[in-house]
Amino acid sequence: MCVEFYLILKAAGATTKHLKVLVFASTVMLVTGFVGEAGLGDASFWGLLSGLAYFYIVYLIKFGELAKLAASAGGAVESAHNTLCLFVIIGWAIYPIGYMIGTGDGMWYEFMTGLVAAENMDLIYNIGDSINKIGFGLVVYNLAVSK
Repeated sequence: MCVEFYLILKAAGATTKHLKVLVFASTVMLVTGFVGEAGLGDASFWGLLSGLAYFYIVYLIKFGELAKLAASAGGAVESAHNTLCLFVIIGWAIYPIGYMIGTGDGMWYEFMTGLVAAENMDLIYNIGDSINKIGFGLVVYNLAVSK
């Protein structure tokens, strides 16, 4: 999903360096989350690494160079960028909830396992995917058809 930030900001000066940084951070976030969730290591450690990559993405899009490019572009580009930021900040928060539910046994966040059965973790991920992917697509579509 980080590609969308690059695509909407390309006209405002985003470079392939920005894209590579976003893709790298996103890959780190996903791979470290998978390692923890698959039980290949301490889930809280790998979840922490995944979370740090997530917060780095948030920093880049909300406060870093990409935010500055969006502000300089203004108008529909800035509006689309800010909406995508909200999806990342709020919508992507669904995934750590699913992670904690699925890996909570014996962890400091074990209280999360009582909210939803761990076997329903995929349901939480599917809800997150639906909200985020459809939402991202609609934001990009709206920008594409705006004047």
